[in-house]
Amino acid sequence: MNAPIKFSMTANVVEVGAWADFARGCEQEGFGALMVPDHPGSFVSPFVALAAAATATETIRLGTNVVNAGMWEPFLLAGEVATLDFLSGGRALFGIGAGHTPAEWTMQGRAHPSAAQRVDRMIEVTDTTRRLLAGETVTFAGDHVQLRDAVLRQPPTVQEQVPVLIGGNGTRVLRYAAATADIVGFSGLGRTLPDGHNHETRWSRDQIDAHVELARNAAEQAGRTPAFEALVQHVEITDDAEAACARFAEDIPTTSAAELLGAPYVLIGTVAELVTELRAHQKRWGFDRFVMRAPARAAGAQLLEALATSET
Repeated sequence: MNAPIKFSMTANVVEVGAWADFARGCEQEGFGALMVPDHPGSFVSPFVALAAAATATETIRLGTNVVNAGMWEPFLLAGEVATLDFLSGGRALFGIGAGHTPAEWTMQGRAHPSAAQRVDRMIEVTDTTRRLLAGETVTFAGDHVQLRDAVLRQPPTVQEQVPVLIGGNGTRVLRYAAATADIVGFSGLGRTLPDGHNHETRWSRDQIDAHVELARNAAEQAGRTPAFEALVQHVEITDDAEAACARFAEDIPTTSAAELLGAPYVLIGTVAELVTELRAHQKRWGFDRFVMRAPARAAGAQLLEALATSET
């Protein structure tokens, strides 16, 4: 029997109306996690929003997709994650990435770091935050993080180990994620475009094959079997997938309709076609988790119902 395919929802509170109702709806429809992005000035504060969702739900996991490591110090970040885990009764999911939007640095009067510097900092922040969440007293002197006898005395986490998701698509990020994280979040995105927010897409089968192979090798070398998750940019239920992909590709100069038809980062087609496509992505690349954005909630719920039927 095929392993279950899981969906997560990522949303900005101001885009969905009544947040508590939205969170409860995602839980009732079978989404496994509710995630909030971390983009200061453009999105709500993730941990405040997730704490609010915790009071309205009972079972759905709650996490960040993903924290910008360049905006956080590990001692403060660990406290936020631990508080969320405590308030939610052990449902926190700690998602982190290197960050990419230049304005998030420049609006604070800081230089936008290079990609290598951002990844270096992400690794230091992730490693030390995990140690703090595990109850260690941490002294660390790195290039980006400095801690001296740091320890989280309160609140205690409910989970013995808060699951970690590391998201991105660069070589170093994927290797590090596969070797250390519980979930490797494949974004399918490359270089940031001149607008400072959008990215090149890396959605051809050859590119995805290479990224997945890199992560699989890193996981195997580390003796680990993390889950693989794809960040879905667009979901559309339609009887004419080719026409819909052609329209969508017009707005993305770095991809083509042909790539969209086969990429896990876009799901366009009938419900039956997409169930088959999701299974194909799972078989070829090991993607058994998919993150969707708020506008795709209704379509995601349809797919979850169809997948549940096909798995029985």
